[in-house]
This record gives sequence, structure tokens and C-alpha cells, in this order.
Amino acid sequence: MEGHDAASKEVDLLFALVRERYGARLTAEQLEEVRKGIEAVERSARALRAVTLENSDEPMQPFAPFRGDA
Repeated sequence: MEGHDAASKEVDLLFALVRERYGARLTAEQLEEVRKGIEAVERSARALRAVTLENSDEPMQPFAPFRGDA
């Protein structure tokens, strides 16, 4: 549950920054959509951080079979 609290705090801080800078130009509905967007970005970032990579990991190479003169 600790990770959820940290994520919620991060979302709150980022949303407060957006509201401070752009809140006067946005409606309440637009601000709610911005908050949802920030939450989605935070979920994606949390998922990316959960992936552990080794130093030897490389990107997946595309495979295209050679079919000759077909």
C-alpha cells in the first residue's frame, strides 16, 4: 500500500502544479480530464519502473525470413 500512497502523492503534486499554472484557463471538466491523464501517465511509469533489466539485455531484433526469389 505504500507504493499506492507515494503514487497518489505524486499525482497530487503534479496536478497541483498544472492547476497553479493553467487552472485559470481550464474549466472544472478540463481539469478533471487533466487529472485522469496524469494518473494514467503515473500508472504507465510505475509499470515501466517495475521491469528489471540486466546490463546485457538488448532490444528485441525484428525477424524477417528470407524467402529467396519468391
